[in-house]
Amino acid sequence: MALNVPAILFNLKASDDYESIDRVIAIVEKSVVTKKELDRAMTVILLKLKKEKRKAPSRNILEKEVLNKLIEKKLITQYAELIGIKVESQYLESVIVNIAETNNLTIDELRKNIKEEGVDFNKFKEGISYELLLNQVKEREITSKINVSDFEIENILKKRVSKAPPEFRISHILLKKEQGYKVGGEKLNKILNQLKTDKFSNVAINKSYGPMASSGGVLGWKKIDELPELFSEAINKMNVGDISGPLISGNGIHILRLDDAKNSNKKNKKIMSEQYSISQILIKKNEINNEEDIKKKLKNIKNQILEGLTFSLAASKYSEDPSSLNDGDLGWVDKSVMLPKYKTAVETSELGKVSGPFATEVGWVLLLVAEKRNKDITDEKNKISARVELLQRKTQIKYKDWFESLKAQVHIEILLNE
Repeated sequence: MALNVPAILFNLKASDDYESIDRVIAIVEKSVVTKKELDRAMTVILLKLKKEKRKAPSRNILEKEVLNKLIEKKLITQYAELIGIKVESQYLESVIVNIAETNNLTIDELRKNIKEEGVDFNKFKEGISYELLLNQVKEREITSKINVSDFEIENILKKRVSKAPPEFRISHILLKKEQGYKVGGEKLNKILNQLKTDKFSNVAINKSYGPMASSGGVLGWKKIDELPELFSEAINKMNVGDISGPLISGNGIHILRLDDAKNSNKKNKKIMSEQYSISQILIKKNEINNEEDIKKKLKNIKNQILEGLTFSLAASKYSEDPSSLNDGDLGWVDKSVMLPKYKTAVETSELGKVSGPFATEVGWVLLLVAEKRNKDITDEKNKISARVELLQRKTQIKYKDWFESLKAQVHIEILLNE
């Protein structure tokens, strides 16, 4: 199956029978590129082009392009180390888990699929790690210095609607007539009722005979003219989140779900955010304060609050967090951005009462969760999406000049033809 993973050019895997006498073909400051590395990269690129039925450029041109990419990777890795940027193993693992979940796979299933595509899983992880590292370098050196105006955001939102053709993200279930499914029949009605309570993807995995059943029936984004007429007629009458009635064709009974729509006048489901109004008192573990000392200190602070000291005054006096300058007030915090332990602490806190102490990823905390709400953030999400698109576009343009400037400051020597 085709996996939805970040585009990584150099997830390299040599052929099992590959043998070569290695030699240095490029010096990149404190590192080198070897002939084996180049040959492995060339092999993968040529196989990729062949698979996509694309004509490969001449060997000299391709060799030069691949070598430049390898040099870039070596240089970026060294620069990241120099300025103290690294990818933590825990963060890398969380990204791998997210890739698996995006593809409706377990980690073991992802590992198996990666292997079937001819890539060693460790090499796959190395590729992901480099992409994360590169993104962090770009963020620090380029993206953080770019401004995006409200006018630019509004302009790109208008262009999305006016220029791009409507697209629909669709999920699909196919039920075979020879398996006893028929309109009005008990077996089909059971499926329709199940869809009212169970996830569409679960039903697709367990019941569908469609080509994408194992992936939850997800057909992905489709333009209306890419769909069979039977499907397009149904989609034209549906809003986002709707599930179609049974659609009859020669190869069975189809059920569609309209998961999302863009560049159309479909009524989209509102994007709701679960948010909490939080104030906190944070104390961090260090060489002087061990966890027991911190717990005792926080319990003492909590007792002072229960005896009449205001939480805001306690936060400004004791908290080791920038929010202490604002009396510990964090404002409204979206649940989706909270770290796991912190989120659990927030969810278990009783509204309006001082709770804790809790051990979290940011330190030990006392929490005062004042309110909880669900907020419609649909417009906000659309604006964030547009802003991210603009930042990525501007970053990529500036990155070329920035990287050329970086190259000019280091020693790079090409020895390929020597």
